[in-house]
Order: sequence, then C-alpha cells, then structure tokens
Amino acid sequence: MAAGKKKEQKLRKKKRSRTLQERAEQIFRYIDRQPEPFPKSEFKDIGLNPKTAESWIQLIEYIQSQPRIRVTKMGSQTYIEKLENKYLSMMRKRIIDSNLSLKERTDAMNDYINALLTLETIEDGRIKK
Repeated sequence: MAAGKKKEQKLRKKKRSRTLQERAEQIFRYIDRQPEPFPKSEFKDIGLNPKTAESWIQLIEYIQSQPRIRVTKMGSQTYIEKLENKYLSMMRKRIIDSNLSLKERTDAMNDYINALLTLETIEDGRIKK
C-alpha cells in the first residue's frame, strides 16, 4: 500500500503544472464539447475539484462582464486599449440577455452600435475631423 502511494506521488511530481492559459483553454474546450447545460461537478473530468471549478467560473464570469480591451504588441512593448466604456459593456449584456424581448434586444443592439460609433469619433474630448 505504501509503495502505491509513493508511486502516485512520484507521478504527480513529474506532471508539469498547467499554465493559467492552458487551464482556461482546457475549460473552454470542455464547455464547447457539452451538448447541453451540465453541472459544475462534471469539471472533475478535466481534473478540477469543485472549489477550483467554482473559482474558475467566477473568474470567467467576472472577465466576461468587463468592458472589452485590445492588446497590441509593438516591439518589446505591450499596449492595452479599452474598446468599450461601462455603458457599452452594459448594452452588450442586454443584447445577449434572453430574458428580454426580441424588440428590447434589437433596441439595445441599435443603441450599442450608435454609442460605439460616437465613442469611435471622439478623441481626447474633441470630435475627429
């Protein structure tokens, strides 16, 4: 029995820890393969215990609710640009909210596009020419 535990511990040590990106990719691949809603406990199939699965789900939901950003690399520098403000982020959520009527979602989409166009034409508080 003790020999089996030692062998298991050795195997665990040999396993390379997954990076955050590898773990996130694995989670989304798993979600994509599911034909219908599934209980969080099924994340055990990819090695996530319930507490870790809950932490990942909360992190993903938080990130998905934030305004969109663009990451641009120029040489050795990385620049982060905010693509949406809080209003646009809220409107994007309304567009995909299936609890709203189709008309409300369409109106939200039109408002989103108009606000996005306005935001893109404003630079440093002045209208672009």
